[in-house]
Amino acid sequence: MLNSMPTTARAFVLLQLLLLGACSEAATHDGGNAGAASALPGSGGSAPVSPAARQRNPECTAPNGVSNAPATIAETLTLINALPKPLTLACFLQSLARPLAINATNSLFSLQPAQGRRSPRIFVFARSMVMSVVPAGDTANFLEFGETRADFRSLKAELEFPVSAALSPNAPFEDLLFNDQLSKCAVCHASESVETTTLGVRQFVSGAIRPLPADKVAAASLAQELAACNSSAEPERCALLDGLFGWGPVTDADFDPEMPTFFP
Repeated sequence: MLNSMPTTARAFVLLQLLLLGACSEAATHDGGNAGAASALPGSGGSAPVSPAARQRNPECTAPNGVSNAPATIAETLTLINALPKPLTLACFLQSLARPLAINATNSLFSLQPAQGRRSPRIFVFARSMVMSVVPAGDTANFLEFGETRADFRSLKAELEFPVSAALSPNAPFEDLLFNDQLSKCAVCHASESVETTTLGVRQFVSGAIRPLPADKVAAASLAQELAACNSSAEPERCALLDGLFGWGPVTDADFDPEMPTFFP
């Protein structure tokens, strides 16, 4: 859609989207890159966790009958709605089943950008979905999604934390709308189209993009960041790192090498 716009219009839309801060490398915002779909975990070593065995906070534990291994945006919403409120992003991450497969990137070319190698953008693989978080910065309260579609495309979504009440099925898609024809992800993710409309809210799919391998940050390095984290100085960053790395094995994973990157 953007490709059909005049140059000046495209530049205006790009500026507005950059100011709104909601585009990504692989998922949404990124999602996904938020993550990005059509990505498959690769081989990788387990990252050390500290301590090895901890009593999980009951408030950050999926209740009976609710999966703590969501594979879709809808299943993630079910888990979020089942957990006690207000729900922080760190508590949600703690609730996820282990082991976790992640890909962390130091890339700054995203509107969910890394804040250096100590606080990279972290993609969490979940079968047919990739979620992404960043431990610090203006987007540290956002969970981004990219749910797999064919041909390296993904359904984009995002949620802002803390979550104070049960969310509607449309909640992950509402804030992504730029207008009736575009989502905020359209500038970074090619060939955007509407997959469906639910209760008046459009859900967009677009091309998935993987981070450059050169920007990868090892899971073991992030486990060390947790061990060294000063919770008095950086409480939210330490809590998010703990939610990811403090509750069981975390392994490095790779995106499908056939998935495009933003830069060739």
